[in-house]
Amino acid sequence: MKKFKLGWLLVVLTLGFQVAQSQLPYHQVINRYKAFLIDLDTTSTQSVKNWLATVDESGKWGDVDYRDQNSSSWKTTEHLDRLVKISVAYQKRGSPFYQNDSARKVISKALDHWMTAVYRNPNWWYNEIGVPQFWRDIITLDGDFLKGQQRTKALNVLRQFKLKPNFTGANLTWSADLSLHYGLFTQNDSLIIQASKLLAKEIKVSNGEGIRPDFSYHQHGSRLQTHHYGAAFLKENIRLAYELNGTPWAFPVEKIVVLKDFLLEGWQWMERGIYLTPGSIDRAVSRKGFLKQDISRLIPYLSQLDRGYRSLDLDAMLKFQKGGMQHLKGFKYFPFSYFAAYQQPEFSFFLKTISNKTEVTERINGENQKGTFLNLGNTYFIKNGKEYTDLMPFWDWNKLPGVTNFESATSISRSHFAGGVQADGSGVVVMDVETIGSDSKLSASKFWSMHKGRVFCLIADIALRGSADSIFTTLEQSRIQGLMFLNSVDNILITNAVMEPVKWIHHHGLTYIPLTQGLMDLSVGRVKGSWSDLSKSGSKDIGEEKVFKLVLHHQNNTSAAYMVDGITPLDQVQKKLARPDWKILQNTSTCQAISFSDGITMASFHQKNTLKLPKSIISVDRACLILIDSDKIYASDPLKIGGKLEIQISGKKLRFDLPADGTTVNQNL
Repeated sequence: MKKFKLGWLLVVLTLGFQVAQSQLPYHQVINRYKAFLIDLDTTSTQSVKNWLATVDESGKWGDVDYRDQNSSSWKTTEHLDRLVKISVAYQKRGSPFYQNDSARKVISKALDHWMTAVYRNPNWWYNEIGVPQFWRDIITLDGDFLKGQQRTKALNVLRQFKLKPNFTGANLTWSADLSLHYGLFTQNDSLIIQASKLLAKEIKVSNGEGIRPDFSYHQHGSRLQTHHYGAAFLKENIRLAYELNGTPWAFPVEKIVVLKDFLLEGWQWMERGIYLTPGSIDRAVSRKGFLKQDISRLIPYLSQLDRGYRSLDLDAMLKFQKGGMQHLKGFKYFPFSYFAAYQQPEFSFFLKTISNKTEVTERINGENQKGTFLNLGNTYFIKNGKEYTDLMPFWDWNKLPGVTNFESATSISRSHFAGGVQADGSGVVVMDVETIGSDSKLSASKFWSMHKGRVFCLIADIALRGSADSIFTTLEQSRIQGLMFLNSVDNILITNAVMEPVKWIHHHGLTYIPLTQGLMDLSVGRVKGSWSDLSKSGSKDIGEEKVFKLVLHHQNNTSAAYMVDGITPLDQVQKKLARPDWKILQNTSTCQAISFSDGITMASFHQKNTLKLPKSIISVDRACLILIDSDKIYASDPLKIGGKLEIQISGKKLRFDLPADGTTVNQNL
């Protein structure tokens, strides 16, 4: 009798498990993704019409390069991209191709062609991630009519993914996402659970690859990749959080908080609306179109999750992404990535430096062939987004914006002295620069101060050892927009010029002002170039752009300074210069400092030192960065070793514990 009851109990439990399993929301998650793909699609009707008309009987397109083996931009995947977009058009209500028999036949032929040919690429990423991602989308969209062998073969192509729990950041997200969807398509519960846990676990703030404590993003070592690998990480996880919401595999609430904080405290501070700079994308600078990333269509998906957390901030960001007013204002320094952002209503300023704790720019898969001097104190001013977007083929890469260099330099040394300190709305960034040629070496100490809509740059102890050469700092290299003025509203510049002395040059709402004597070289000519100059997979078509390139030349063993004013109207510039509200206190290799009439003082000390301020004297007992306002003093450690700092000012003795991660601490005066 007991055996009989036990047998029935096992039957009931088994039936209960099968019923519970049949009610798991596999199809709900898949249908959410299907709706997501349809909602975000922007493919034109004409493009779909052309693709349907030009596919041949074997399921191929004559204009797709099926023999391409490029490892950075595999042209053969255009076949799969078209297949996904045609599938969306077939599934999209209101589309001329909705449930269209001709479209379905093309989809089937194109599917069969790839599954028969099984194209491969030398780059593992395409075989294990890129191609399976297309097939994840194809099966999601076309799953209703994929039957028998066709469905089995489609799943086999998707199964090219390899789930590697030791992956990090975007690479982990990509592989786990593919594993999750394969589990959904095959109703493999253990695979879904494993993948969803790995995805959630990787949404974290850490000291490794991925989101850093300052909400910058690293991948491939200590490289700032917020809008490259970080873009993939963020976008995929927003979509996955939406897909899994309310299911047994949903991300915990604290993971949604991390995604929102990364978007608001990292991502949006490193851009102006939808426009980026090379400083946050590393080697992707050599890809056309990469400096423009509109994330506005994803923000609502994130906003609906954990609605009580930072909803107003997300709304403000969304409005600016869609062309509204700039809502960010102030200075933000990212100590883990040596990146600074100075956001103003009139413009955004970005600065990327490098240290011995971060990596030089990456060059792999034939990309970023000219990027030697990226991140070497590069400065970018953005007002409308046209300044640098797709300008890279026309750049003089030895004279990147903001860089201090010499003509025959071929490489850089990473700095041990680099950092920043921030206060309410203002800040300072420093970096010791060293570039190297075959028989020469240039060194200098650089100091940037951001305050009241202006950026000051001090360059101390400019020293070139070895062969004599031309030494310079590039103030700007951007697309020409509007008129250029020299020293007067009546003096319009229309040609290249070499000038000395210069009071100021104005272009595109920005005034470039040398604060020390030196020869200035302005180039405003047309420049030709192609994307293939930067990347082996880039187009060889020759284009042309009008480039504004302003260079300040230096004598050896000197110091220099300049300012860029982004808020003073053109007709008020001369008046402002006649009564400066700033003073450079010191500009040497041991101390660089500037003060302002409103009481703000910013200083960089390479060692124990004393500095005379406008109304007092300050002494420090070690290397540090400081910013003093009326009632507070802010400090950080540019050496990133941490430890005690003692400051004496106005008869007071202050003691700081400087964090070893370079973050700013403060005390009341």
